[in-house]
Amino acid sequence: MTGNAAEWVKDRTILSTILASVQAGIVIIDCQARVVRINPFAERLFNIEGEKAIGKRLSAVIPASSLAEVLETGEEAGPVSERYHGRHLLARYYPLFNDHQKLEGALSIYIDVTEHEQVKQQLQEARQKERELEAILEHSHDGIWIMDGGGITLRVSKSWQDFSGIKREEVIGRTVYEIVAEGYYTDSAAIHVIEQRKPVTIIYRTRTGKKALVTATPVFGADGGIWRIISNVRDITELDQYRKELEKSQENNLRFQEELKLLRQQQLESSGIIARSQAMKDVLETAAQTAGSNATILVLGESGVGKDIVARFIHSISARKKGPFIRVNCGAIPETLMESELFGYEEGSFTGARKKGKPGMFELAQGGTLFLDEIGELPLQMQAKLLHVLQDRTIMRVGGVQPLNVDVRIIAATNQDLKTMVEEGKFRQDLYYRLNVIPLYIPPLRQRPDDTFPLLMHFLDKYNKRYNLNKSISSRALELLVKYEWPGNVRELENITERLVLTSPEDMIDIKDLPAFIKEKHMTPLKDFYLSPVGSLKEAREKVEKSMLAWALKRYGSTRKAAAALGVTQPTIVRLAHKYGLNKINL
Repeated sequence: MTGNAAEWVKDRTILSTILASVQAGIVIIDCQARVVRINPFAERLFNIEGEKAIGKRLSAVIPASSLAEVLETGEEAGPVSERYHGRHLLARYYPLFNDHQKLEGALSIYIDVTEHEQVKQQLQEARQKERELEAILEHSHDGIWIMDGGGITLRVSKSWQDFSGIKREEVIGRTVYEIVAEGYYTDSAAIHVIEQRKPVTIIYRTRTGKKALVTATPVFGADGGIWRIISNVRDITELDQYRKELEKSQENNLRFQEELKLLRQQQLESSGIIARSQAMKDVLETAAQTAGSNATILVLGESGVGKDIVARFIHSISARKKGPFIRVNCGAIPETLMESELFGYEEGSFTGARKKGKPGMFELAQGGTLFLDEIGELPLQMQAKLLHVLQDRTIMRVGGVQPLNVDVRIIAATNQDLKTMVEEGKFRQDLYYRLNVIPLYIPPLRQRPDDTFPLLMHFLDKYNKRYNLNKSISSRALELLVKYEWPGNVRELENITERLVLTSPEDMIDIKDLPAFIKEKHMTPLKDFYLSPVGSLKEAREKVEKSMLAWALKRYGSTRKAAAALGVTQPTIVRLAHKYGLNKINL
């Protein structure tokens, strides 16, 4: 601006009219940066009284303003972003010159863009929501159909278009009544919503034969009327297919589980383990799960339950199965020889030592499994040395000076209560915790009676083959043997079976051949059956099959348990029971 600034400012009538009508804040300062004019809009922006501001320095009126800098540069500046009392302003600064181009002052114009920013923000948010809605419509797995309160189609999703086989342009702008009338659908949930004014779920078919599960939901406006109807369409044709595939998968899974059970049973029997009871199956399942690791296992149970057989089973299915399995009975080795037996000795380490020394059990078990049976009998001094081996995986031969690394998996077993021994000071607590990483408790035979019969049959077959005999057991004798509680567990059962095979005078083992302590527990026997050939092979097989089946059903009370005891599947038991009429008679 040019001209005499003082004269220009004095023309108050024209200037006041202009300044009062401009929808922007205007502040004018002289060359000493004192306020000479401020319009009403600026007064409201900065919350100041114009008359009181006149003559004051700009820094006292508007502290944050940089208008005074124009007095130094003599150049325009801006737009400059400034904030006052929470409002966003854009300012432009202009120098004021007189006719002789002498700087007389400066002028600033402030535009309030706060509301513009809010509108812009709202517009951005609206566009964001629009994009989100668009993304939901385009990527939703279920079809979405949006109508107004009268059933006129406003929008449909891509998945709805793909499912229905109808292009969007065919339905947008058309009522749901028309679409149903033209046979696109057999029914419409939206029509029911308009009639009932509540959410409705129905099943209908499309003209392409697909089946859909549809839920239509009303959205009410401020006047209480239906503003929008949202339909969610799910293709249950596909769900039916998934259901059939799932059922097939479940059938296959059940078949695989049965095959796996059979394979596991075969694996157990090939390892010399007979297990029909759930309790024993649980033990072996845990053993199988942990066999692949190198963790120490502690096998617990009464004498004769088969702890050594379980230890051999673990070794046979582990990664060390090609390595040696060395069994050490800790209770059978004299205390004076224990260290040399376990760790070996060097030449000349004691009187009578071999010239080249001797490897101990740990060295012999290298790469395999060392089974420490009767671990509770280990002397305290040896317990400390065993703990060192478990911690460091090294041993020292008697008379040796160099430690030897050992790669051995330890399985320990005992029929004693090690916890009680720890409390009594007879067993080291730290060794107990080292051994008890994976505890396996084998229940006594009296707690798993389902195993008695198959074990008895196994031992009968074993000793018949060993001694080239053909002994069988009558049902009366078998009943008493199965009912006996076997305090000596599996070992006692095997020993008595071997005794009966060798001492019974006839091929048929009967009650009279049993030990007196078993005969004392007399029971009313079932009808006799004989595990020996009678007549033709077919007749003998059928007679034995029927007799054993009748006995097992009577003994166990269910086809499932009878199948487990006899080592066959439940469908086989059902089929044979039907064949021999055992499901119709009182056994």
